[in-house]
Amino acid sequence: MKILILNWRDIKHPRAGGAEIRLHEVYSPLTKLGHEIVLYSCSFKNSANFEVIDGINVYRLGNDWTFALLCFLNLRKWINLHKPDIVIEDLNKLPFYSPIVYKGPLLIQMHHLWGRSIFKETFWFIAFFVWLSEKSIGIFYRKCRFSVVSPSTKKELVQLGIPDNNINIIYNGADLKKYYPVNKEKEKVIIWIGRLQKYKGPIEACKIIALLNDDFPNFKLVIIGDGPFKHKVEQFVEDNKLPVIFTGYLDKLEKIKWLQKASVHIQSSYKEGWGLSVIEANACGCPVVANDTFGLRDSCRHNETGLLYKYNDFNDAKEKIATLLTDKILNKKIVDGGLKWASSFCWKKNSEEILNLITEIYSMKENQ
Repeated sequence: MKILILNWRDIKHPRAGGAEIRLHEVYSPLTKLGHEIVLYSCSFKNSANFEVIDGINVYRLGNDWTFALLCFLNLRKWINLHKPDIVIEDLNKLPFYSPIVYKGPLLIQMHHLWGRSIFKETFWFIAFFVWLSEKSIGIFYRKCRFSVVSPSTKKELVQLGIPDNNINIIYNGADLKKYYPVNKEKEKVIIWIGRLQKYKGPIEACKIIALLNDDFPNFKLVIIGDGPFKHKVEQFVEDNKLPVIFTGYLDKLEKIKWLQKASVHIQSSYKEGWGLSVIEANACGCPVVANDTFGLRDSCRHNETGLLYKYNDFNDAKEKIATLLTDKILNKKIVDGGLKWASSFCWKKNSEEILNLITEIYSMKENQ
């Protein structure tokens, strides 16, 4: 089967995130089964216009500002060139409106909708445009099949007008061969992982550690990641003289080492599609405290695999972390529950589920 994918970024893009990790982990194994994968994504500084990455043929053009329009304008040409059996649009921020151009087998995959959280991330006029574009999904994508990563995203799509039976939930996986616990005493570290963007809540995590240090003065917050909001987070830390360490971007093995030795993983994002770092922390035996919001309330099961704090309630977050640090019985329960929960996620399983869904969509279209 030949599969044509439209996605904002590929796995080598400097701003690649959870969506790109998922795409690569799910689709690259399909090339080993004989399927041909063609991916169109935006270019970045010093990037090649074309390269093959783990069997995926990656074409790059445009940039973050122009890629959506270029996809819409070029999709018909790409279809004629590659003659795909199915087209997959990864819908994030601005839709590519592929159903207008392509009437063949089509799958729309999504991590999350921005909703009103986009107004906390960027200038109001850009945020309004993204918000309005998401509202159009219920009009232009109503007849499409969707693959989403959480019940929260499915619920939002249904509210936009997408039929419930058109939406399949296929959870994110985890690399359990690399993410695993070690039998060592935990260090006095609270860990935060993610791209440094405003909506991810890095400053919120700093506010929580400030409250926590009244009772736990020896604990520090370690922020792993990079991004456009980093300088503002660093300034906030400096102005408030907080015990925060910035590691910048780390490769997978270094990140795992931090997860294995951290006492708690704090996930303070305003909104997520799922929260991949939650499952990765669970797999490493690191208890999780997460914001009670879309996506995170799916990946973090309150009082079973982690603790949810009231939405953006920093005092409640501080209390939840303090409880995990002092209540050894609860801590063990959360760690054990997290390990069991993480063991149910596997990229191989996700790859098989996607292939089954793609095959179903292709077969249904062929029989019409």
